[in-house]
Amino acid sequence: MPRRIAIIGGGCSGTLVAAQLLREARGPTHVVLIERLHQTGRGVAFGTECGDHLLNVPAARMSAWPDDPDHFLRWARSTPFAANQTIAPGDFLPRQVYGHYLADVLERAAQGRAGAMVTLECITGDAIDLEEVEGGGRVSLRDRRIIDADSVVLALGNLPGEYPIRRPLPFYHGPRYVHLPWAPGALERIGKLEDILIVGAGLTAIDIVVKCRAQGHRGVIHALSRRGLRPQVHCNGLPPYAPFLAVGSLPTTVRTALGRLRKEVRMAAAQGRDWRTVIDSIRPVTQALWQGFSWEERARFMRHVRPFWEAHRHRIAPATAAIIHGMEAAGRVKFHAGRLVSLRDSEEGAAALVKIRRQEDFMALRVAKVINCTGPRTDYSKYQHPLLINLLAAGLIGHDPLALGIAALPSGEVLRYNQRPAGWLFTIGAPLKGVLWESTAVPEIRVQAQLLAQQIVGRGGAQPCVNPAG
Repeated sequence: MPRRIAIIGGGCSGTLVAAQLLREARGPTHVVLIERLHQTGRGVAFGTECGDHLLNVPAARMSAWPDDPDHFLRWARSTPFAANQTIAPGDFLPRQVYGHYLADVLERAAQGRAGAMVTLECITGDAIDLEEVEGGGRVSLRDRRIIDADSVVLALGNLPGEYPIRRPLPFYHGPRYVHLPWAPGALERIGKLEDILIVGAGLTAIDIVVKCRAQGHRGVIHALSRRGLRPQVHCNGLPPYAPFLAVGSLPTTVRTALGRLRKEVRMAAAQGRDWRTVIDSIRPVTQALWQGFSWEERARFMRHVRPFWEAHRHRIAPATAAIIHGMEAAGRVKFHAGRLVSLRDSEEGAAALVKIRRQEDFMALRVAKVINCTGPRTDYSKYQHPLLINLLAAGLIGHDPLALGIAALPSGEVLRYNQRPAGWLFTIGAPLKGVLWESTAVPEIRVQAQLLAQQIVGRGGAQPCVNPAG
């Protein structure tokens, strides 16, 4: 009997794990990739149909294979997409192109093992339960199909966001509220000249603004966030900055780490260097830095630093920034710093009341739609999906002390509720945020996928998911 490995989730994380398992397997192996949608490799991030949605990482750093850093760049240059243009290493390509790339990576990985008793099966279905059985796990799908596996990987991706005002409101059940901005038809029935309120001003909010523009929307889009922060912009062609933090001598407190970072930024500025290069220089040690913090220090980071880190670390493509700046100059998008106080529906539209940050004033808005772009929630114990409910009830998973993800070892091996490793259950990507912090971008996930595949097939130890320089 071949070894059976089930992966729940066929987005970027699940696809990369499947491809690595196909590559690493050395005996009879059957990989089952379970995805609710019909297409694997897309997920939320790369399933967009909007051509203006660009990658937030340059093409040269988006290879699916850690040991072949130029793979995506070569692939992109060989596709019809590149027929009438030159693709440079620093280009930010459309995300839908990358979705096609991931699908092709998986297909070629499966074809490359044809005849070697290593096979791939892609199943369209919704996993609603996972039980522990002798020798592994049993996955139950909503349509009552059963899949037994020796190992199971939870490639769950990001969860939907919290509600803008965290209390029950009748408004949330009305037609003017959009909780899932990526759901099919979420932006339909918005008049071309109607105003919109987006709650949040991060990467998702930027995507929604860009998509509204692409669909011909010409009304005013209000983007509200607590501090008025928004993603910074990438700058191409900057020479790398010499690393100033090294594993073995990393700060163990947030105050010390932030102090060293600020000092280095000042020194770089005095030399005419850009702050972005300083931030990028610590990427190879970010996970080690996070793991060196106590949970108390991690909580301090979440309270005081996280919004600023997110805005400066997770930047947008220059072309995307140009779109936003142009719309802002034309008065078609307005960014506000404040807190949403109330939401109610009326015949004239959605009435939103905003408390302006650091002022006594309130701002009243009347809009056609309120779109939730507050970013993904991280507490898997509060998301009411049958799979997670059943896993929690069985004690097969728990959350980390800050509810940033699923309790697990840095290698991705899931810890039961009693903190003991399950041995057959693993996770990757967003659920490891509490353990690794930087765990949602392709340069991190591809390394996790490789190490996890090696661990599952017995070709590597339970190694921490060390972050590459890419």
